[in-house]
Order: sequence, then structure tokens, then C-alpha cells
Amino acid sequence: MKDDGRERFPESVAISGRKRETARQEFAVRARVLDLLREKGPLTVPEVAQALGIPAADAHWWLMGFVRYNQVKASEKADDEGYYRYAINEAK
Repeated sequence: MKDDGRERFPESVAISGRKRETARQEFAVRARVLDLLREKGPLTVPEVAQALGIPAADAHWWLMGFVRYNQVKASEKADDEGYYRYAINEAK
């Protein structure tokens, strides 16, 4: 029997390039972002990106996913540079 992943997991074929690479790294990066926020406290997108050595766009993508699922919350006001700080949502 031939195992064709394209037939079993058609959704994984639909994504390519940068999105596919981001999805591949999901479990490792997800843990690193949450651990960083637990350790350092509230951080901005550029601070998360710099600390983890990932592009700011990827850090933003991860943080917005956590916000969407109520794992992380944004500060109510942006800082002087226009960035919000993100922290672990303790009240979830």
C-alpha cells in the first residue's frame, strides 16, 4: 500500500513557503514564546522577536494567535513607540 500524505492530509499541501515553515515550527516556538513571557513579563513584539531570534512578523503572528485564544493579553495602552506589551493572561 502506497502512503500518500497528499491524500491523507490535503490541508498541509495547501500551504507553502513561509507559512508552511511557520506551521512546522509551531510546537517549539509556541513553548518558547510562552516561556519567555513567563520569565520576562510583558514584552512588545520587537522584544519577543529579538529575544527569540525570529522575524518580528513571526513574533506578531504567534502573539496574535495567543491573544485570540485568550492565553496572552495586550496592554491597554501602547508605549511611546506605538507598541503594545503582551503578557500571559492569568485570568483565563
